[in-house]
Amino acid sequence: MATEARKLRVGVFVLAAVAIGLAAAIWLGASRYLADEVRTVTYFAESVQGLDPGAAVKYRGVPAGRVERIGIAPDGVLIEVVMSVDTAFAEKMLREPNLRAQLQLSGITGLRYVEIDRHAGDALERSPKLSFNPPHPLILSTPSQFKAIQEALEDIYGRVMSVDFAGISTDVRATLQAADHLLRDEHVHEIVANLSEITGSARHVVANVEHMTTGLQLAPVVADLRETNAEAKSLLVELRDGETGQQLRGALREVDGLARTTQSFVLNLQVVVDRLNRTTENLEQLTDLLRQQPSRLLFSSPPPPRSRIGGDAGDQ
Repeated sequence: MATEARKLRVGVFVLAAVAIGLAAAIWLGASRYLADEVRTVTYFAESVQGLDPGAAVKYRGVPAGRVERIGIAPDGVLIEVVMSVDTAFAEKMLREPNLRAQLQLSGITGLRYVEIDRHAGDALERSPKLSFNPPHPLILSTPSQFKAIQEALEDIYGRVMSVDFAGISTDVRATLQAADHLLRDEHVHEIVANLSEITGSARHVVANVEHMTTGLQLAPVVADLRETNAEAKSLLVELRDGETGQQLRGALREVDGLARTTQSFVLNLQVVVDRLNRTTENLEQLTDLLRQQPSRLLFSSPPPPRSRIGGDAGDQ
């Protein structure tokens, strides 16, 4: 008799547990469909890798809904993200013109969520243009921070590459060659000799003028003229054989070196941008791997050592 009673109690307990479990499942499923939510949609012009259905939608950091569906937009270019957002939040979002949806990373797992926040300035003008009518109330988007950094680097690289460094270098070299040819020209010696003769003739003229203008106050003027002639002669000699001419040649050589350094900088910048792109690809692969197999972050074996020769060859 005691055995039968025990069996009855066990059966009643099992049935009660099953009933409670079914009721909880029904309640959770029904609450999802009966929740006071509004469907909204946004469109991204970048990869949404790491954003999955069910991901969080936050309004300025506060949970406001979830991602319901991700697909390709009707134009075949943009990515359509349909979101279920709490009605109270949806009313605020649709009323404020400065709100933009943006992809954000969630920790180091590579998972993403949709952050809706206020923006200003250029971010408001970077929403993708739509050539179709959205099926739900639209929340405009803006590129993610990582996408903005990548675009800025590409813009800087494009501006640097648009400068005609080859033409500038050619012009500088032509100027250097012309200056060097001028300083080495044999006619410079003739000019200096002729200037000496002109100076001698000027002295005779000045002497005659002094004799003719005896008693007049022309002595200061004559002295200034002599000093001017002497300074002009000294300047030409300095430009031909003195330190000033050597400094001019050195300055021209430094300008040529600067042009070569600028060309080398542009090439190094191109290499840096290429390495940054490869780093970005490796980072996306790593986040995908960690999202699919998180345990490998702690339990995977260390990678084999890289070959130094192979690494150097790859950099080249």
